[in-house]
Amino acid sequence: EKLAILTIPDDAQKESFALLDERLLNTPAVAVARARSATADMAELARVGVMQAMSLTHTWDDTLAQKVRDEESKVDQYEDALGTYLVKLSSRELNHADSQSVNTLLHTISDFERISDHSVNLLESAQEMHTKEINFSADAREELQDVLNRTTDAFRKDDLHLASKVEPMETVVDELVRAIKARHVARLQAGSCSIEYGFVLEDLLTNYERVCDHCSNVAVAQIE
Repeated sequence: EKLAILTIPDDAQKESFALLDERLLNTPAVAVARARSATADMAELARVGVMQAMSLTHTWDDTLAQKVRDEESKVDQYEDALGTYLVKLSSRELNHADSQSVNTLLHTISDFERISDHSVNLLESAQEMHTKEINFSADAREELQDVLNRTTDAFRKDDLHLASKVEPMETVVDELVRAIKARHVARLQAGSCSIEYGFVLEDLLTNYERVCDHCSNVAVAQIE
């Protein structure tokens, strides 16, 4: 046993997916609950990754940047493990409620994976800002934080009442994005901002909008 442990170290990822025990597939209600719990862990990883990537647009940190990449990789692994598990579960005899839950989770894990992908996109924008020594004015920075906070608060709590507020929040985010772009144009015209800043700002805003779109998808699936 000692030799085996030395030869084959414990796999940390295996422990992460211990909830997804295939023996539980014979008890669909329990299997669905475990899959939902693992999806919640996946969602938190995606949320933290976006928040950390956002902080890197203010202050660059190599260690934190690597954490964002590692979290995105873990989210990908969650999607693979959960997708495989849920497809196997869907082939079992399920009642209507469990069948709906499985279908919802299959769509939801895809949206959380895409949210996590956007954290890496944001990281790349942050790295460009760091390399080119680009800093946004305080008002643009605060508005970007507002977009992200509204988006992440909408999906981090598993609550149907909150879910019903996500769609209106998406509209608010879209309006904020338009306002930020308009203000950037005004700063360009006043000579207080450069067009190079605009390219990075555009990338950031596009990613925030898309994160919000995926949050909306999660909420709509939850409500349905």
